Amino acid sequence: MDNTELTNLVEREVGDELRDVLHKRSDILDAVADRPRTKPELIDIVDKSRSTIDRGVDDLESVDCIERRNGAYHPTTKGRLALAEYADFTEITNRLETAGEILNHLSSENPISRVFLEDVTIHSANPHVPGAALEERNELLRSSTRMIGLTPTALCSFPDTLAEVVRDQSITIEIVVEEAVFESLSEVKSDRITALVAHDDVTFYTFEGTLPYALWVMEQEDDTYAGITVYENGGVQGVLINDTTEAVAWAERVYQKYRTRAN
Repeated sequence: MDNTELTNLVEREVGDELRDVLHKRSDILDAVADRPRTKPELIDIVDKSRSTIDRGVDDLESVDCIERRNGAYHPTTKGRLALAEYADFTEITNRLETAGEILNHLSSENPISRVFLEDVTIHSANPHVPGAALEERNELLRSSTRMIGLTPTALCSFPDTLAEVVRDQSITIEIVVEEAVFESLSEVKSDRITALVAHDDVTFYTFEGTLPYALWVMEQEDDTYAGITVYENGGVQGVLINDTTEAVAWAERVYQKYRTRAN
């Protein structure tokens, strides 16, 4: 083993120790994050036995996350940073657990950015009324001034929904749709598609290939939303919605990537 490999091994072991301590003792570190705490205060706040607090304090001191000064325990700079990163990790894994059943209906070959999953709102389909998961998306569409999207599949009601919003409001719609999907919609909903194609504020681009997922961005007067509608076997599995700046920017980049390759 050369020096580089040895260094990497040591760093991994140190990182493993820190991760293990944070997993077991984050409640104690969190308790001292607001202000210094004495050991009796930690016993009351964390609501664990004195022996557990003793072991927890020792563990956190061993990885330099807390220090004792003037009879109380303070978080170190490393401790504060580690706690923040651990909180972010916990949040994203919790969201993955919640959204996992929906996400697994998407191909693993087209990953979704982590920034889209941070602060995402999940609308799971009710197996008895699967279309109800689309209600939030449709409400956003009805109050938007612009919508762009990728359509690798579509319900028969999709052209009707678009026709409704362009009839009732001022909105610009731009959609990249898989060629086969567009042809099928044109057969099933011929009059609707013909009217939409002729509309000045609606533009369809056909894509020769496979689009990654049903992704959309909807702009409103005060906010912009990004979303992914998840389908499988012709049915809706759920809808993921996020209005953070980072999520919207990611969704717009994905859209533009396929828009530039569409006809």
